[in-house]
Amino acid sequence: MLPPGPKAPAAVQTVEWIVRPTKLLRDAEARYGDAFTLRTAYWDAPMVLTSDPDAIKRVYAAPPDVLQGGDAAAFMEPFVGAKSLLILHGDEHLRQRRLVLPPFHGQALKRWTEQIRAITHEQLDTWPVNTPFKALPKMQELTLDVIERVIFGTRDPELKQALRAALDLTGSTTNLIAMSLIQRDIGPYGRFLKAVERIDELVYARIDQPSTGDSILDLLRDSGATRAELRDQLVTLLAAGHETTATALAWALERLARHPTDLTQDPDPFIDEVLRTRPVLSITARKTLQPYELGGYTLPEGVYVAPCIYLANRRGRPIPWGGGTRRCVGAAFAQLELREVLRAVSERFSLRPVSAEGERMRRRSITLAPARGAEIIANPLA
Repeated sequence: MLPPGPKAPAAVQTVEWIVRPTKLLRDAEARYGDAFTLRTAYWDAPMVLTSDPDAIKRVYAAPPDVLQGGDAAAFMEPFVGAKSLLILHGDEHLRQRRLVLPPFHGQALKRWTEQIRAITHEQLDTWPVNTPFKALPKMQELTLDVIERVIFGTRDPELKQALRAALDLTGSTTNLIAMSLIQRDIGPYGRFLKAVERIDELVYARIDQPSTGDSILDLLRDSGATRAELRDQLVTLLAAGHETTATALAWALERLARHPTDLTQDPDPFIDEVLRTRPVLSITARKTLQPYELGGYTLPEGVYVAPCIYLANRRGRPIPWGGGTRRCVGAAFAQLELREVLRAVSERFSLRPVSAEGERMRRRSITLAPARGAEIIANPLA
């Protein structure tokens, strides 16, 4: 038996999930309680969401023969591929995770600090001053430069353009609705598939180039991965490794413009509050492989159970990076980027909002982004 939830058809709930995601979540929690069921075109089965802290701990601690990760991200397979970390589960997911984790964790992070600062100041040199602009595309450009350096050792303007062409198609609300409800090789979805073909062409060209000896690509090559496996992991790291961080940075700048704070010394408390109140992802889901108890209900096999990051954070128990064996592999790296970029901005600019009204959260693909692109005005400090 599933918890109650909105009665609207799946197509209507899909549109709500895209157009008014946070209102849908708040209204459902207010009406149905800690656990409720949504039905959308994104998933092949109903999804039960929970914001209860104890229930979320149990979900993240559940063994893989009880709750399975990966299936909930199947709608992204046309882009990231079947061998993506986001799609894999079980032992194969853990094996691939262990391969890509080291460059994003521990002592390895120190080597990237100066590069992040250098790339950040290059980007800040291009900011228009004393005039409105949107911070989100600026942050997308910055974080994509950074992750390209980490993955390939160099930047690739053609690949950057191809990635943004595909991802920007999902930034339009109209496109996203059409792509979610009409997955045919026509219209926005057809253009999206063509954009992915261009990404594949460029990524495979990089895979076939000689080794540089100092990149994630080289590390994955040494693991014996096939070309197709390399493609899927590289596209996943390129997309997930910049889009989510760029969105978090855009929110941070949107908030900083409205709540001026000196971030040159210790930006971490500010970052934590931004990630709590403006989480980039709304859920982290698993699929039930056997009956599962949640909130007084016995969920049947084959449905999804999802800790709701947005609602859980509103209760003061932030989980911005997910949890368990599927916790974001690049969390420490993203935190480093957030820290260094915000320090650099605070060193050079004071920010003002373009509008007194804060920006609401709007879905761009899987992220919850500032609806107006994080509009700010940057005033040089010197």
